[in-house]
Amino acid sequence: MTYKTAPSIELRPATEADQAFLQRLYTSTRGTEFRLHGCDAATEAMLQTVQFKAQQTDFQLQYPDAEATIIFERERPIGRLYVQYSDNEVRLIDITLLPEYRGRGIGRGLLRGLQAHGQRLHLPVRLNVLLGNPAQRLCQRCDFIMQGLDGLYAAMEWRPS
Repeated sequence: MTYKTAPSIELRPATEADQAFLQRLYTSTRGTEFRLHGCDAATEAMLQTVQFKAQQTDFQLQYPDAEATIIFERERPIGRLYVQYSDNEVRLIDITLLPEYRGRGIGRGLLRGLQAHGQRLHLPVRLNVLLGNPAQRLCQRCDFIMQGLDGLYAAMEWRPS
């Protein structure tokens, strides 16, 4: 199923054919703070591939029923959205955009869409965000409340009215 969240943004289920894009997207999130100093480019690329596959495996094990979608703008893949729906919550597992699409309101629109869905279902929307990540401020602007810490992550929640 393909659906729109804004005039130029569409989501569709991720498929095996999206793996190369998803790996490129994952690599785009690895800023200089994640670079392995002293490694040659081939070793760094190999380690990022291992980390990408580990993250995918972790998501599949922790959230086997999650909806994994690709975010498109004008038919170009620009990100991913993983959401787990259960009887007691809407769980945002991951939202990632290519760097050139960040700060344009796309993430906010997707969060607001999840909140609207939570409102219809009468369920809270919950997520964990790395402390200090700019997404934490975005979540706060979208009325998510910090519920506590989970290691290096802020556990946040939005409740329907």
